[in-house]
Amino acid sequence: MGEIVLMPRNDSHGHFANLGIKSIRDLQQYLQKIFEESDHQDSVIVKLYKMLFPDWEKIQRIEGFPIIGQSLWNYICNLFIEFDRENHPGCFKGGLWINNGFGSSECLDPWMISLENCKVIYF
Repeated sequence: MGEIVLMPRNDSHGHFANLGIKSIRDLQQYLQKIFEESDHQDSVIVKLYKMLFPDWEKIQRIEGFPIIGQSLWNYICNLFIEFDRENHPGCFKGGLWINNGFGSSECLDPWMISLENCKVIYF
């Protein structure tokens, strides 16, 4: 698979490379690991945000939300559906991702991540 396409300011300090994410396949494996190591939907969402915001513990709030390409959004949504099927059988499968996950845009490349709509407010 091809390389992950990131907006330049999203990964200005090589955060993804530090996480071992250098390709779409690496990203898929990283995402799968998040789900495998989590026991609740809420912890998955937090880990997804921590993946994009390495200084997560210093953030008071984020105004706006990350926007990702449609293929990436669908990939994460399918991971949530499977996670919910196994761990939360009584809930709407993938509902937390749909309601609280990242936005998607067909204007972005399929695996692109953009933080352009995010305003980070620090403590």
